[in-house]
Amino acid sequence: MSFNGQYEYKIEIDTVDDAKKIVSIATKLKGKIVLKSDSKFSVNAKSLLGVMSLGIQSGAEIEIEANGDDEKEAIETLKSHLKNPAV
Repeated sequence: MSFNGQYEYKIEIDTVDDAKKIVSIATKLKGKIVLKSDSKFSVNAKSLLGVMSLGIQSGAEIEIEANGDDEKEAIETLKSHLKNPAV
């Protein structure tokens, strides 16, 4: 979904490895990437501590927002590496 220059996408984070994968991918990208939990608590996707603080639970839906020069690439890259229950 695209809105006002931002891209939004819902994913599931099931494991610590999923969190590490998000941070690893996000740190390689230029733009700002924010993750939001169902409670709308927001964290920087480039911070492992931040991602972990979302309270990872099996099947938890997380929303990704990306802004910047490579925002579409950021979403596409994360989408290709993580589960997506909300296609």
